[in-house]
Amino acid sequence: MKIKRETYKDQVVHFIYKEILKGNIKPKEQIKEAHLAQTLNISRAPIREALKELVSLGLLEYKPRIGTFVVDMKPDDIYETYVARGVLEGYAASISYPTLSFKDMENLKKMCDEMEYLAKRKENMKLIDLGDKFHQKIFYSCKNKQIVKLTDALSLKSHLLFSQYWPKLYTPKQIKERHLIIVDAVNSKKSDIIEKTIRNHYTETGKKISDFKEKGV
Repeated sequence: MKIKRETYKDQVVHFIYKEILKGNIKPKEQIKEAHLAQTLNISRAPIREALKELVSLGLLEYKPRIGTFVVDMKPDDIYETYVARGVLEGYAASISYPTLSFKDMENLKKMCDEMEYLAKRKENMKLIDLGDKFHQKIFYSCKNKQIVKLTDALSLKSHLLFSQYWPKLYTPKQIKERHLIIVDAVNSKKSDIIEKTIRNHYTETGKKISDFKEKGV
């Protein structure tokens, strides 16, 4: 596989992330620079940069004199990730909802229908991508760029976890309904309701996944 020259590091980050998301690279598995360099037909320098970024995002861990490995998140880490994501996105949405137009809200409703459809067809990657777009639409309009950046970073971890566990968490209908609840909250135009709804959305999922992890399910 060959990748474009302009954004070596970013594309390596994307490649590794997608491989983990697809389940081609498992938790605790070592990421080997030489193998990636050969697979992507590039030097090791941008690969090292990408690995450092993924370590900083909490998706990989570096063990001195041993190597870099995919993080196997503990139950507490999982729950804390989702709680933090809910706090950040909930706040972002509570202050930025006025920027969402009627057309935006209609598009969010359509995404809920499409998520149910993709879940029924078990199209995991498309479901995760669409869910990402749904939430980005809500919090990307926040003018506080630090909050947006931090929320984005947490979303990578939460997406990986959700992709592994969602069939055990919710039915396709429940996935649609849970996101429609968010749409209704935003439509209420009440900051406290919006913030609480989004925080609960993530906290509930984080609790379920951490419980599954603790039980070894």
